[in-house]
Amino acid sequence: MTAQELNKRYPKLYARFDDQDLLLRNLIVVDENDEDVTDDDLTDELYDPTVYSHMVYIHEPVVEALGSEQLAQIPPVIKAREDFSECYDSEGDLWGVVTSLDERQIALAILDEIERALG
Repeated sequence: MTAQELNKRYPKLYARFDDQDLLLRNLIVVDENDEDVTDDDLTDELYDPTVYSHMVYIHEPVVEALGSEQLAQIPPVIKAREDFSECYDSEGDLWGVVTSLDERQIALAILDEIERALG
């Protein structure tokens, strides 16, 4: 999606950005959680591909636009959606999710909920 298309789909979110040319990859990154992490420092179950199908990183412009308190209210909303069976908030801007959606669909679904939260 172009920045223009995103701005049209998420006008409340984009109204909070100084930079109106942000692309999807500048807002949120979703990666399939398919690597088995063996680093002892990474004991959080978020990194276990048998627990969470995807990892989601919310970039700084979105975190700043929402604020940490409002952002923390989004994972329970995501988990309640029919197309997600889990959404775990590990570090505020780093989440684990379980869904059969692809990476782009996950990103857009999360942004849809963020836009709704902005009322």
